[in-house]
Amino acid sequence: MKIFFFFSLFVYTIHAQNITQSANMVIDGFNNEPIEYKHVTPYLLDIARNGHLLDSTTKERLKSLGFNFNRALVSRGGLQRAEGVGLDKFYDINYFRIHYTTSGRNAVSIIDQNSNNIPDYIESMAEIFDFVAQKIHNDMDFVKPPGDGHYSNDYDKGGSGHYDIYVRQLSSNFYGYVQFEQYAQGNGDNEKTSEIIEKNAITSYMAMRNNYTNFNQLSELENIQTTIAHEFFHTIQLGYDGWEKQWLLEATAVWMEEEIYDSINDVYQYMRDWFRYPHRSLDEEGSHAYGSFIFFEYIEQHMGGNSLLKNIFEFSVQNDSYKKDGSHLAINKALNLNGHTFKEALNAMSVANKIMSSESIAANFKYEEADGYPVNGPAIYKTINYQSGNQDFIESSRLNRYASQYIKIISIDPVLVDIKNINGPNGDLQLNVILERNDNSYMVISNQSVNIDPIDYKSIYLSVVSKDTVGQDWNYRLTFKDGKRGTDANLPASFNLSSPYPNPFNNFASFSINALDQISLNIIVIDITGRKITSLYQGVLPVGSYNYKWDAKDDEGSFVGSGVYFIKASDGSTEIWKPITLVK
Repeated sequence: MKIFFFFSLFVYTIHAQNITQSANMVIDGFNNEPIEYKHVTPYLLDIARNGHLLDSTTKERLKSLGFNFNRALVSRGGLQRAEGVGLDKFYDINYFRIHYTTSGRNAVSIIDQNSNNIPDYIESMAEIFDFVAQKIHNDMDFVKPPGDGHYSNDYDKGGSGHYDIYVRQLSSNFYGYVQFEQYAQGNGDNEKTSEIIEKNAITSYMAMRNNYTNFNQLSELENIQTTIAHEFFHTIQLGYDGWEKQWLLEATAVWMEEEIYDSINDVYQYMRDWFRYPHRSLDEEGSHAYGSFIFFEYIEQHMGGNSLLKNIFEFSVQNDSYKKDGSHLAINKALNLNGHTFKEALNAMSVANKIMSSESIAANFKYEEADGYPVNGPAIYKTINYQSGNQDFIESSRLNRYASQYIKIISIDPVLVDIKNINGPNGDLQLNVILERNDNSYMVISNQSVNIDPIDYKSIYLSVVSKDTVGQDWNYRLTFKDGKRGTDANLPASFNLSSPYPNPFNNFASFSINALDQISLNIIVIDITGRKITSLYQGVLPVGSYNYKWDAKDDEGSFVGSGVYFIKASDGSTEIWKPITLVK
């Protein structure tokens, strides 16, 4: 009992420290103090969920800014929403009501080129809100956020059943924000869903700037577009589970910016810092979370499409994040629907981040826009210049959970690499060898011990991935010693995969598997996005040589179109894939 009390006190102290920091940031921002951050929504959410932990002085400062501490969630909602003060006009478009004014400090530009008495600025913003909502709700099938119709007459509803947006002068750095109010229908159930009973759905409204001119390097229109895509998706997220972890909320909101407005690429601003520190956890809170959008970019492109993201938030409801961290479990369950796992996704993303290519030859490790990314890949932790007859070591205590470190090997001699988890199970660490062939194709080997013959390769990199099944960071040691010559990078190899022939082909292509040991092998065909086309073999192979062919058909027996595909063979530790081009 004493230990439990101490732990509870420790957790309470950490929460109190975090919420105090969030409160001070919000107070400074709303008082127009000089600030560096642009995203205030996470701090408002923290106040909503944990504001009752604050000391009395901080509570009074927040009350002066319109925050209400009389309900379960601390917000600026109440008899009159603070954001609505001074806004004497509104404009309705379908689901949305936009509140604004044309006079005073919160005024928008009065330019009205079509002379309909609605400022062009408001009309343009309204059209963007409607476009984004159509994409999210109709194209991606996310449910609408809960409404405020259940509120009593003494609690502001924004004047209608619309979703409310307040356009006003904001702190100099704020893009815009979502203000969270109370549990939907008083019990956390989003009335917009009939088949799902939510426990933590939260109502909200939004604030947007009355002027985005010279806000940053983007145009005013681009700022409005990306802000709406990001912030409105927060309202969607909170309609599922308002207690979901902030890293997941922010990373997927950034992903949504890129999904809807692919050509703007405002998300690139988060990549340099994220790739500079690949050893930091994928689920780290704070600014790092914005760069973690790259994980969702990867799994969306290779493991399920944008429906995968919807499934994540539906599973978030089942996991009830109020009681536990369900973010990784929700991701894993959503990936399971498509035959993947969270651990597999982490590992594949780690490899893709080093290859960093948009070329089809990168297969399921490519990013569609990698050639335009403002990074060349993650920072390299160490470089090993290996010489035969020596034995080298690398130790690290900086690898966080769900993160990676990268090592470069320079050698003309074969080298054997072993990994050991110093303070935990070896199964929680994944060693990947990323080999670039002289023809610019890649081979990736994942194992606890890998023999590398550099003769056929122009670059050799390692990625060490923390898969963390028990909730802590790991220390590890890499050992480098003399390896063996061989035609394959992995010795002793369990199998070889020949190059398909003919290549290109228009009827069928043949290839062979040489099993050096009895193995359990899975052979599939994938397209350039990593999507499975068909299965060619799955089962046990005794030692021997085996011939296979692909007839350009998918699993349904239908012919596929012309293009680049890959024969992919895996025995659970080694994965080999060969490109093949179908021409009709």
